[in-house]
Amino acid sequence: MTTTETFTLSRPLKTHSGELLTLTLQEPTAGAFIDYGEPFTLKPRKGENGEPDGVTFVYDNNKVFMRFLLDMIVEKGVDDLILKGLSAKDFQQLRMAATNIIMIGVQDKNPT
Repeated sequence: MTTTETFTLSRPLKTHSGELLTLTLQEPTAGAFIDYGEPFTLKPRKGENGEPDGVTFVYDNNKVFMRFLLDMIVEKGVDDLILKGLSAKDFQQLRMAATNIIMIGVQDKNPT
């Protein structure tokens, strides 16, 4: 079973140890919620008929989310100053990938 997911960056991320083209994410533990709080809020969404129609993710505290990302990134030497160097596009896509891992875990790419 796969326990990590690799995210490919659109441009290299400069770290203290060189450049990274990918970041590997692992599932967070319950400790992240205890230590940092909630990384996002789930807001119920209603359809045109007024019936429940899923949820919207509200990212109302990027500092908390950044702490989750730092806990989830496997590569050593990546800190908040380095992550702030991500392109806005990469940050948005990385945040969505991390959200999926937080909500449903790392999915097996080759289910049997």
